[in-house]
Amino acid sequence: MKSYKKHMAKFLITALAAGLLAGCGKSSGTAGGELSGTEGTTAQTDIPALPPEESGGDSQRTGAAGRYRETEVELPQEVQSQSLIRFLRGEGGILELYTAQRDSEGKNTDTFRYQYLEGQWQPDSGWKGNEVMKEKGLDLMGVFYGKDGNYYLGGTDEDYIYHLLRVDQDGSGTEILEEAFKPAEGQDYGLIPPKIEVLENGDILVYDYWEVHLYTASGTRALTLAKDFSGTTSDCRGFVEGDEFVTVNQGNIVRYSLKTGAVTETIDYSEIDDKRESTWLFSDSGGGIYAVNETGLSHIAEGGTLWEVLIDGSLNHLSMRSIHLCEFLNGDQEDFYGAFTGEAGGSIYLFRYEYDPDMAAVPPTALTVYSLEDNSTVRQAISQFQSQYPDVRVEMRTAVESGGTVTEEMIQGLNTELLSGKGADVLILDGLPVDAYIEKGVLVDLSGLVKEMEDSGDMLNNLLEGFRTEDGAVYQVPAKVAFPLAEGKPEAVEVLGDLDSMTKYEGEKPLMSIDNYENMLRKISRICYEELFGQEMKVKDRSVLIHYLESVKALGDASGCQTFFTETEMEINNVSNHVVGDGMARDVVDFDRGTCDVGTEKLTGYSRLAFPAKIREINPGSVMVPVGNLYLPSAMAGVNQSSPNQDMAREFIRCLLSYEVQKEDLYDGFPVNKKALQFLTQSDSRDNFSESVGYKDGYHLSANWPSLEVREEAAAMLETLTVPAVVDETVMGMIVEGSMDYFDGKKTVEQAADDILRKLSIYLAE
Repeated sequence: MKSYKKHMAKFLITALAAGLLAGCGKSSGTAGGELSGTEGTTAQTDIPALPPEESGGDSQRTGAAGRYRETEVELPQEVQSQSLIRFLRGEGGILELYTAQRDSEGKNTDTFRYQYLEGQWQPDSGWKGNEVMKEKGLDLMGVFYGKDGNYYLGGTDEDYIYHLLRVDQDGSGTEILEEAFKPAEGQDYGLIPPKIEVLENGDILVYDYWEVHLYTASGTRALTLAKDFSGTTSDCRGFVEGDEFVTVNQGNIVRYSLKTGAVTETIDYSEIDDKRESTWLFSDSGGGIYAVNETGLSHIAEGGTLWEVLIDGSLNHLSMRSIHLCEFLNGDQEDFYGAFTGEAGGSIYLFRYEYDPDMAAVPPTALTVYSLEDNSTVRQAISQFQSQYPDVRVEMRTAVESGGTVTEEMIQGLNTELLSGKGADVLILDGLPVDAYIEKGVLVDLSGLVKEMEDSGDMLNNLLEGFRTEDGAVYQVPAKVAFPLAEGKPEAVEVLGDLDSMTKYEGEKPLMSIDNYENMLRKISRICYEELFGQEMKVKDRSVLIHYLESVKALGDASGCQTFFTETEMEINNVSNHVVGDGMARDVVDFDRGTCDVGTEKLTGYSRLAFPAKIREINPGSVMVPVGNLYLPSAMAGVNQSSPNQDMAREFIRCLLSYEVQKEDLYDGFPVNKKALQFLTQSDSRDNFSESVGYKDGYHLSANWPSLEVREEAAAMLETLTVPAVVDETVMGMIVEGSMDYFDGKKTVEQAADDILRKLSIYLAE
C-alpha cells in the first residue's frame, strides 16, 4: 500500500525492522484463511477427529455450565479480496463494515459499505463516501460515526497529508480541523490519527501515538492528554463516555475529565494484560469498562476493583497470533462481535461471541503444553485445535514471561518433575536436554505418527528424518526451521563449516565481522555443528574443545572481537554487546559494507531474505548458499511418557504440523509442511514490504520483498538440508562462562578447557 510504504519509510522503519508493528492493512494473503462457515456454526479445520477414548481420560471435569461460544459470521464473498477499513455501529445502532479495493500499488480504487440487516450483510449501494473520497483525491483510512449523529471520513492525499471530512446531509464532504494535520516546519507530513471520536457537542478527540488532543467544534485545541505508546500504528486504546475519556497511561487504565484534563481514576489491569499486544477498551454504557486482548474479554464495573474474565481468549481466536484484532463491539443481545485481519491485513474475519448456558463452563478435557519460552506457532496450534475441539482445553505453561531469562534452576526443576512421572502432556523441547530425556525414557516414540505424515507426501521429509535415532524411533519433531545462509566471496563462503579452513583463510578483509565473543562462540557452534557437537557431543573431548576455543579466538582477533565493548567502541565499530541465542546477528550487511568477506543470515522466513537478495544483486560475483546441509529447528514437540492423554497429545502434534497452522508466517521459521511452504512461496501478500538500515558513516541499504524466483530458490535450499543443529543450551552456557577469561587473556586455553570440562562432566553424569 502506498500509505504503508511511505509512512513506514519515513516514520517507523526502525520499529518495522524489529518486527514491532502490527496493523489492519490489507494484502492478498490468506493468513488464517481456511476457516469457513456461517453464523451459528463453529469454525472447522481438517484435523482428524480424536479417538473416542480421548473424550475422557484423567482430565479435569466440572459440572458448571455456561460460557461464550465463538462462531464465525459469514461475510460477502467479495470482501475477501478487499481491505478492512472499519467495523462499527452506525446510525440506528446498525453494524457496518467498511472495506476498500486496492490496486497493485496499494492505492484505494473503490471503497464500500456493508450493513448487517436481518442477520445478513447487505451492500449499501447508496453510500456516498466512495464518491466523496474520489472527488477530494483521498485514500480512505478511517470511517467514524460521531455521537453528534454525523459520519466522518479520514484519508490521505498524494503528499500523505491527512484530511478529516464531515459527511453532510446532502452526501457532500466538509473538511474540518485542517490545521491539526498540517506538517510542522521541516516535516514532510503531519499527524496520521489512528482514531477519531466526535462528542455529542461536536468536540473532536484526535488520537496521536503518545497522546490524545481534544478540539472544540470550532477547531481550537482545548486539551492534550497523555497515553501510552504501544509500538503499533493501529493503537487506539481508549473511548469517550459522557464527559470522560478512558485510556492507558503509565501502565494503568486512567479516566480523564474532558472538562479539566485531570485524571479522575486510575485502574490497575496488570492481571489481565497479556503484555504482548494492545488491550482494546470499550464502554459497558454503565460506567464500567470492557478490556479485550489475547487473554480474553474482561470487565470491571464502575467503581470496582476486580476484573471478571467473561471470555477466555485461550479457547478461541482471540489468542490466535496469525490474525489481528481490529475492532471489538457490543452486540444487541448480550453478545459481542470481533473483527480480525490476517498478517499484513490479509483476509477479514468476523466472529460473534454469544453466551451459551448449556455449554460447559470449563472444557471437560484438559491437555497441557509446556515450553521454556512462549512460542507463536504453538499458540497458533492451540487456537486451531480448540476451534476443532471445544470440549478440550489446551493449557500452555511457560517457564518465563516474554523477554525473561531461562535459568539452569528452571530446567533442573522441570527435570525433577518429569523424572518423577509428572509434567505436561506435550513438551516443547527447545532448550531442554532431550538426549537425557530419551535415555531416561521420558519421551514417547512418535515414529508411527511421523511415518504416517511422511507417507502422506505433505511434509518436507528431509526435515523430519534428521530426528530419527539409529533404532528408528522419533522422540521429537520440529514445527518450524530456519537455516544459516552464507553470503560473500565464493572463496570465503567455501571455508565455512570447517575450523581449520576458516582460521587459515586469507583474504583482503577478515573472514567474519566484528562481534562480541559470546555471539562468535554461539555462531561457530552452529556453523561447525557436525565438527563440534553432532550426535556424540564432540566438545566433551578436550582436544576438540581446545581447537574450538582457539579457532574462535583466532577468528575474533582477526575481526576485532571483544568480550565487552565500551559505548565509544560500539559507536565506532557499529557493534553491540547484545547476545543472540544462536549468535547470528544479520552480518550479511557487514559483507556489503566491506568489513568482512562473508556474512551469515539466519533465514527464518522470506522477510529475512530481502537483504541477502539485494546484496547479491549489487555485489556481482558474490554467492548466496546454505552453510553445508545444516538447519536450525524450533518448536520441537514431544509427548511425555507419563501423560494419561498420549493419543490426544499426538493429535495436537498433528495439528501443530498441519497446513492450517503451518501456512501462517509468524516470523519464527519456515514450515515443515510442504503444502504450507508452497503456499508461502507463491504468495505475493507482502509485495509492499520494505526494510532499511543505515549507519552514521553514511552507509544505507534498502530492500523490498524478494522476488518469486528468489523465494523459490530458498525453498529449494530447504529441501536439501538434512542435519538439525541442536546445541544443548546448558552445555553452551558452560562453554561461554568458562571461556571468557581465556578471550580476555586471563587464562590459558588449557585452563579454560579444563574448567569447562569439569562442569560438563558433572552435568552429563546427572
